[in-house]
Amino acid sequence: MQRGVAAIEFAMVFVILFSVLYALATFGAVFYMQQSITRASEEGARTVGLLTPAPTAGDQRVKDAVYDSLANSIVVPASANTSIAARRSWIIANVPVDVARSTPSSPGAYIRYVVTVRYPYSANQLLPTIPLVEQWMPDQLQSRTTAALQAS
Repeated sequence: MQRGVAAIEFAMVFVILFSVLYALATFGAVFYMQQSITRASEEGARTVGLLTPAPTAGDQRVKDAVYDSLANSIVVPASANTSIAARRSWIIANVPVDVARSTPSSPGAYIRYVVTVRYPYSANQLLPTIPLVEQWMPDQLQSRTTAALQAS
């Protein structure tokens, strides 16, 4: 009469255990993506301080630093992951990067640059979702980094 009870118990426990492990892997993928996007926006902000002359709003050189950083990460779908050039072109087409610049109020005041990177995560998830986990996943990942340069 007890035959098969262990198999049924194992099946129920396995479903729960697998769901928990898959949820952990999915959240880990989201954290990795967020870290990659944050690092890319920081690279853009660091580039602001290195450029001469000082960058303008929407400066392509700052955007290129962000694109290069993201191209060296695993943030693109498998179909666009054939080479760094393919990853970079996918990122340029799908990941908006904004470089904003404030106007200094007086000579010697600081010019504030804000580099914002937005990644459409819901359309480009690294792992397929399971029904309960997808409710907690963000539609978009965003990182914003600020740099300040003293106006001359």
